[in-house]
Amino acid sequence: MCPNQKFERQVILWIEMKTQIKQQGANLRYLLSWRGIGPALTGAVISGLLLSSAFPPLEWHWAVWFALLPLLTAPIPRRLSRRVMVGFVFGYTHFATSLHWLNEVGFFAGYLLALYCALYFLAWYLVFADIINRLQSTERSRYSSSTVSFTRLRLTSLGAGKFTLATLLAAISWVGLEWIRSWFLTGFPWNHLGLSQWRNPGLMQLTTVTGLYGLSFLALIVNGALLWLILSNRDRWLKKQRRQFSWPVLAAIIAFLPVLCLMYQSRRPLPKPDTEMRIAAIQGNLPQARVWSQEQLDQAIRVYDQLTREAAELNPDIIVWPETAVPAPAFFNRQYQQSLYRLTNDIETRLLFGNMHLERIDIPISENHEEQPEYNNFNSVFLLDREGEIEEYYHKVRLVPFGEYVPLGNIFPFLHDLIGMGRDLSAGSEYTLFDLENGVWAGVNICFEDAFPQVSAEFLHRGANLLMTLTNNAWFEESAGSRQHFTHAVARAVESRRPLLRSGNNSDTALILPNGEVRDLLYDSATGDRFIRDWHIYRIPVWFDLGTTFYTRYGNIFAILCTLAWGFWMVNRTAQAIKEKMKNQALITGGQ
Repeated sequence: MCPNQKFERQVILWIEMKTQIKQQGANLRYLLSWRGIGPALTGAVISGLLLSSAFPPLEWHWAVWFALLPLLTAPIPRRLSRRVMVGFVFGYTHFATSLHWLNEVGFFAGYLLALYCALYFLAWYLVFADIINRLQSTERSRYSSSTVSFTRLRLTSLGAGKFTLATLLAAISWVGLEWIRSWFLTGFPWNHLGLSQWRNPGLMQLTTVTGLYGLSFLALIVNGALLWLILSNRDRWLKKQRRQFSWPVLAAIIAFLPVLCLMYQSRRPLPKPDTEMRIAAIQGNLPQARVWSQEQLDQAIRVYDQLTREAAELNPDIIVWPETAVPAPAFFNRQYQQSLYRLTNDIETRLLFGNMHLERIDIPISENHEEQPEYNNFNSVFLLDREGEIEEYYHKVRLVPFGEYVPLGNIFPFLHDLIGMGRDLSAGSEYTLFDLENGVWAGVNICFEDAFPQVSAEFLHRGANLLMTLTNNAWFEESAGSRQHFTHAVARAVESRRPLLRSGNNSDTALILPNGEVRDLLYDSATGDRFIRDWHIYRIPVWFDLGTTFYTRYGNIFAILCTLAWGFWMVNRTAQAIKEKMKNQALITGGQ
């Protein structure tokens, strides 16, 4: 190659490289440009924040009925990478803000968990975009532009019927993903969309049939109906077109008919209880630490001893302490055990309390080795009689991942130091009931367990007519964590139609009636502060036969049916896509 040819070749390569860089820069600028993805990201952030506002601490429960509108009215990106970005931003904005309280335990726990939870919202957004594209493609060819506006789709190709189908598919896919999140990888059924309505006893009655998933379904339907009203009215006003029949609105009305019937039934007063118990709940409001000190042990024993003796003067039937009220294991710490024995003998009242407990593991030891005892460590509830003897106990079945045990910790020991809480507890296997006398049988959820409806259902199947939650939310100090946790207890009481007594260490100790009414929430009457040290005697009505709700009997059948319907749509969608691809290949081959 002569010098001139070599020089010309270098010039050509330089021009090609410059052109490629320029094109890549243009693509990158378009990817990050306001026109390319800005409106969709803005809608995702606003919708994520609106969803978070429906839960504590703000508790704007009304926001959930239109929270998705900013996301749904924004353009849907054509490129998959942009859809992934928008869907993830939507999910992460919601979970990072609503789970911010988890950061109180350190290592940005709330923000890390939000990374995982956001994947479910991302999956829903991808499904939603696919639904819109598929329904649009049945009417006309796909747009050649880089984005497809939901508004344009509605005005040009999606009539009222197609819009209604899209809304229904979006609702069932949302319910399906919520249900999967409730059990996949041990499950995290926290702050389902329907839980935002915990302060509306009438709407909450739907949970007796569908669980919280029915309310989540309604929220999606209402968001779709409102969107249709906005778009159709704007179309009619601006372009003076004939108004179409509001199938989406009719669908929302039909979906609400069962709710209206249940709301009417909920207005009827509860029947007269068969018996009543006077239970004293003690709220010590003590700070927590991963490794307790002798000073903290002394303080906990002193506080709960003093409050319990004060409450015992009013002769309650039983006294309840929250989960791990005193940090030491009662039957392995001499100081704690002696104080319990003195207390129960002095007050002559039964005591139900949360406690860390050790049970020795019997392991065969060879003759050449000395015996090295090993123990199972449980998070438990014990019932002591009037002489301080153990009547019954229950070991927590549903443990908190990374809080009470480290998944895969045996395989990757470094996880214990990185994200563990300094302990690896064992899970119980029996759903034990506590005989509180006079025909009252209590099933006790320990902390996180009341986020799982199936735990309470197991107690009910065994004959419980009273539910309890013993919890210690002091780990999260005075954040929204305790209040969010409290809302799950309300859902468990309503969906099972049983009274529930919640005993918290630092806040939100209250009685919840079967209709969702909250009574005698502990708070400072002067300041309204819920984070106080106090006690209260609750007069708890107990019914021996309130019947078994549909949800208690059949569980998540509504959510499962929604998931199956969504799965059928996805299978059909995949089959049609494969068929279209084969048809196009055949046309290309035939043309050649």
